[in-house]
Amino acid sequence: MSDTKQKIIKKFNAELGSDLKGLKKIYEFHQYLNLQKNEIEKSLSMASSEAPSKVKVVIESVEKTSIEFERLQKCSEEYRNDVQRVTSNNDSNLDVQKTVEMISYLDKSLAYLNFIKYVENISDEIQVALAAGDDESTISLYTNLTDISCQLQLSSCQHLVNYVRETLHFWHNLVKDKLSKEYNNILKALKWPFCGNNPSNLLNTYMPETLTKFKILTEYLFHLQLPEDFAKPVVTSVLLTDFTPVSLPISLMVRPLRQRFIYHFTGSKLTNRKDKPEWFFTQILTWIKDHVQWVQKNVQPVANSIGFDHVDAKVEFMQALVQLAVEKLHSELSIVQYDDALFAHLVDEALGFERELRDTLFYPPTQPATVFVLTQAHIFVKWINMEKKYATEKMDAILSSNTAWEKLSNSDADDMKVTECADAFLTLLTTISDRYKHLPQPGHRLQFLELQLELIDDWRIRLLQLLHETDDDPLTSLMPCILNTLYYVATVLEEWGVTVHFLQLYFFKKQFEAVESATLEGSNATENVGEVEGSMFDEAVALLRRLEKELINEISYSVALDVKARSRSYRTDKWFAMQSVKEVVSLSVTPSGYSMFQELATQLNLLYNALALPLFNQAWKNLALQFDQFLLEEVVLVNHFNAGGAEQLEYDVFRNLFPLFGLYVNKPESYFPLIKEACILLNILLDSAMLLLKALNNNDDITGKEILADIGIYKMSPELALKVLGTRTDINYV
Repeated sequence: MSDTKQKIIKKFNAELGSDLKGLKKIYEFHQYLNLQKNEIEKSLSMASSEAPSKVKVVIESVEKTSIEFERLQKCSEEYRNDVQRVTSNNDSNLDVQKTVEMISYLDKSLAYLNFIKYVENISDEIQVALAAGDDESTISLYTNLTDISCQLQLSSCQHLVNYVRETLHFWHNLVKDKLSKEYNNILKALKWPFCGNNPSNLLNTYMPETLTKFKILTEYLFHLQLPEDFAKPVVTSVLLTDFTPVSLPISLMVRPLRQRFIYHFTGSKLTNRKDKPEWFFTQILTWIKDHVQWVQKNVQPVANSIGFDHVDAKVEFMQALVQLAVEKLHSELSIVQYDDALFAHLVDEALGFERELRDTLFYPPTQPATVFVLTQAHIFVKWINMEKKYATEKMDAILSSNTAWEKLSNSDADDMKVTECADAFLTLLTTISDRYKHLPQPGHRLQFLELQLELIDDWRIRLLQLLHETDDDPLTSLMPCILNTLYYVATVLEEWGVTVHFLQLYFFKKQFEAVESATLEGSNATENVGEVEGSMFDEAVALLRRLEKELINEISYSVALDVKARSRSYRTDKWFAMQSVKEVVSLSVTPSGYSMFQELATQLNLLYNALALPLFNQAWKNLALQFDQFLLEEVVLVNHFNAGGAEQLEYDVFRNLFPLFGLYVNKPESYFPLIKEACILLNILLDSAMLLLKALNNNDDITGKEILADIGIYKMSPELALKVLGTRTDINYV
């Protein structure tokens, strides 16, 4: 009630306000309220002539809902009574349900016991067959037991699974012991293994039934093999985890070889020497070569005939023997790793063993071998440090050899003038490549490749030091030999760079760099790989080529100096007062040029004999460029020429200079464009020379070049052509 009162007061205050003069509005407010009252009464009137009011609709709806509620309540009571009646009737069925469940449980228990009984019956039959010596029945029953055990692997009856598995292991051990004895006797009858007093050439001395018995027992042993899920191989070293267990027949065939290996290469036996690891490696290789073909011929068909196509008897036999070498290598490394000489020798023999296995005996690359031992972290660090040490010592020996710079006598490429130094250094790099190419991990191979690149750079620096130690004439010093060595090594490295081996390593290197960059930047590594271009030796070859170019320039410059030193009288000859061809019987070389041209011919011959042909081609081209410039600047532009002097210069150039270079190249004149064009300008007719002089003075450079081209002048600029024309005594040049 108080809430309604407050609402009325609030409504009056809102309409009338706080001003007393606003009380006049009370009459209007009163009329408004009366109108609202009449409207409400009208809407509630049931006698209104309009459509039924909202109140009427609501009342009718409530009445219908009440009727429906009463109906549903009645149905609910009926359903409740029915449920109670049915429930009371089913109480008697609960005992029946319990009985059914008990019967089901007993059936399962009976089946469980019957299954155990079945397994026990098989065990009893195996025992009887084993006692009777019936190997075929024994293996057949054992195979059934194996199949049962495999089928039970997904069963939730764990105790039953364990029971069958233990039963299988029990009979496996008993049957294996029996068949192993028989198998060993057959192997002895076959004179296995074929070594010592039983060489392989005696294979045909045994009876055919012996080989037949061998194949039958081999088949039994294949069937006796435990499933892979059941086998628990005994691993004596972490390294041996990479070796998968071999088949039972192969294991028994390798056993006598293993016993011999242990006898000869362990303990205090004379054959077990730390400095002779090649003895045990060679023994393993010999056994493989002596036996593997026989295994392939007599064991593999047996495996194929019984559906064991997944068994590769040859590979398994090799793997079992390689495992012996790995075990021995691992034990030896722990002893000799502190003796550099013994360690290096052991690594050499291990790598040779690996190479023989892979390349000659075709041992699969997916199978582990000795390099897995060498790539253990502490062994690998020791190995690569030893490689660097011995490679450096070998490089010192190569460079200090008395015959280091002599040309190989049996070189197939005489034009290359290959030195013993270059050949020995490349052989050193090739040997390192051969030693690490079988490493399975790209990261390990890349570390060795980085060592090779380091050795190449070290070798280049040593050659530089040798160059700095000599002050002799470049052409008669070691420089030509060093040049030939640089060129040959750089050429071979370029060829190596595009081989599959080094291209793969270059790709791996770029991938590693992309991953490192992406890790630092926090981006996706694949975005940074891109297209791989170039080769692994690009940087090394670039440094060698740069040094090669510097030496070529130096030796060419030295030769040019020697030739120029003989040119003084030629440069200062009286070119302005020489007789023309009309005044002499015939032209000959200018007497003042004899010494210069003779020196040039001698030096070219020395270069040809000293340098590899590609280097000589670079040298004479460089020399030709210098001599072309020299003749123009030191002979033509500093002298004046009458007609006889111009003719004599042309004769010297075309009949003496060009033929000297013509011994080594066709069209040598193309390498002397300046002096050739100078001779043209000095020997054209006077009228033509005057017209040319006038045309060059009255036109721009572009037009001047076109005019010069018409008379065969392409290299000289118009300005230089004017200077050459100005040396003619028959032209009054201003």
